[in-house]
Amino acid sequence: MIADNFTDWLELKGFGTVGTNLFDNFQPDNPDNLISTYDVNAPAISESSSLSVDQYAIQIIVRNTAKAIAKENLMNIHKKFMGFSGRLVDGGELISMVFNDTPPYSIGKDENGRHEYSAFYRFRVVTDASDNDYRL
Repeated sequence: MIADNFTDWLELKGFGTVGTNLFDNFQPDNPDNLISTYDVNAPAISESSSLSVDQYAIQIIVRNTAKAIAKENLMNIHKKFMGFSGRLVDGGELISMVFNDTPPYSIGKDENGRHEYSAFYRFRVVTDASDNDYRL
């Protein structure tokens, strides 16, 4: 849904390279230090029933061999992203508002002893209703 756009945005902002250390909806065993974004369920909002607005959500996981760097990397993403509105990438969804559901927090170590930090975000997205007969 939107994780791929967010991953591309991370690359545009200098957080890494897609396919090398930035991944969407996937977390490979290597490299040790990476950022993965996942599309996750977002609660439906009442406005979606009749207006051209939807809600999407992502989870970000930052993994690093150093706990402090994993935390710092996710905090840097959080600081750059909160308050965002617009399109993450050309032709992407039009985001009108970003909500932080869980602030960056440690989820412990993975099976290989690498530190992981995670955060969840929701997006209110303005959709194109031109192909929908029932939404304004």
